[in-house]
Amino acid sequence: MIRTLNFAFVFLAGFTCLAVYRVAEEARISQADLRSTNAAIAEEENLLAVLGAEWARVTQPARIQALAARHLPLSDVPTTQLASLRLLPERALIPADEPAFRTASMLIPEPALEPAPLPAPLPVPARDPSVPAFTLASYPGM
Repeated sequence: MIRTLNFAFVFLAGFTCLAVYRVAEEARISQADLRSTNAAIAEEENLLAVLGAEWARVTQPARIQALAARHLPLSDVPTTQLASLRLLPERALIPADEPAFRTASMLIPEPALEPAPLPAPLPVPARDPSVPAFTLASYPGM
């Protein structure tokens, strides 16, 4: 009996050592993964800082103004040109012989003389007198 018990305890101790070794190895692998993930996060944060600085340089209003002046044929319109409606050109008259779709007219259909009949209501089935009606007093929770 003692030999069997000793054999069981040796087996249990060996199994416990294997379990502890497995847990320690998983912890070591997880720690290595954590280090590599933290290093990747730090690298991405550095890249984001560089991109933020570059974006701030690219979006400077003075730089955009200079690029627009260099590449776009825009000019400032004096406000005196837009000061009066009389300075706008006259709108061309549309000839009367133009079709309705060319002048953006819309034909509205005439209303019907008689309204459409309503559908007949659905019949209500008759209540079976042998079945008692539901009331709150007959409900056990009330």
